[in-house]
Amino acid sequence: MSMLSVLKREARHTGVVALYLLFCFGIFTTLTKLLLASHQIEFSALVPTVIIALALAKVVVLLDLTPVASHLDTRHPIWAATLYKTLFYCAVSAPVLIAERVWHAYRETGAFGEAVLETWKHTDPNVVLAKVIIVGLVFACYHLYQGIDRRLGQGQLRRIILSRG
Repeated sequence: MSMLSVLKREARHTGVVALYLLFCFGIFTTLTKLLLASHQIEFSALVPTVIIALALAKVVVLLDLTPVASHLDTRHPIWAATLYKTLFYCAVSAPVLIAERVWHAYRETGAFGEAVLETWKHTDPNVVLAKVIIVGLVFACYHLYQGIDRRLGQGQLRRIILSRG
């Protein structure tokens, strides 16, 4: 297989995962906007939503290639593999999300230590918990779909969902 075909396949896979994450996070962002609008609070998070979806898509694609993910898929029932992989992916994704916030603070302050302190000082535990729950639910749906699709045969679940009966 040529390097170009491998890159195309990986870009397509990453793009599909990114679109899924963007769709899911877009729903939660829209719900947040609607809830805050009822209190006359303006909220716009399109750019951060896109950046987080792209960053997490690459994390998901890379983690899908790890021996841990393969081991969980082959040695556990779908529900257990979904649970374990969701917890694993959330644990790995948390530093990525934190690093993204530190990066924004670093661009404002110009000092890494100060950026870490700013990020820590402005972190609301309720918001962090909400984000963990959202990301966990999104990952769980992704892993459940992937697990069922793998057991049925790659692409079969999509064909079943899109068929007319």
